[in-house]
Amino acid sequence: MKTKNILSISFIVSFVLMMGCTEQPYFDIPLDENGNVIFTGISEVTSNGVTAADPNFTINAYFPNAKPGDVMKAEVLKNQIPSWDPDGALQLLPLEGSLKEVTVASDLTATVTYTKAEAGLNNVGDAVTIVFSGDTDSGIISITLQP
Repeated sequence: MKTKNILSISFIVSFVLMMGCTEQPYFDIPLDENGNVIFTGISEVTSNGVTAADPNFTINAYFPNAKPGDVMKAEVLKNQIPSWDPDGALQLLPLEGSLKEVTVASDLTATVTYTKAEAGLNNVGDAVTIVFSGDTDSGIISITLQP
């Protein structure tokens, strides 16, 4: 019995050691032609904002960790009372019908345009958050309807 326990423990330890030595790519780390790590910046999301007179607004994003052709999802989040808890507090939730797909260009930028109605900006002071998400990068910006 003692021999079986020792063999079992030896097998488990050997298996753990073998698995710990295998290469496990956790992240897609950008490398240059010499194999050195490329340190990139963080994403930048900008907009000129939106006023009551504007019919729509555009959001520009730069994604240094993305690759040209990556598809990013842009979605508007707005403070809402959740449908599953009518007595609950306001929560930042996705606005129905606001999900759009944008493709990262060769200069690592992406642009999305929303109308005020699509973004749920009805009254001056209304605020929304637009989030970009993709396999390789993400970004976020808040927009408030100005007078």
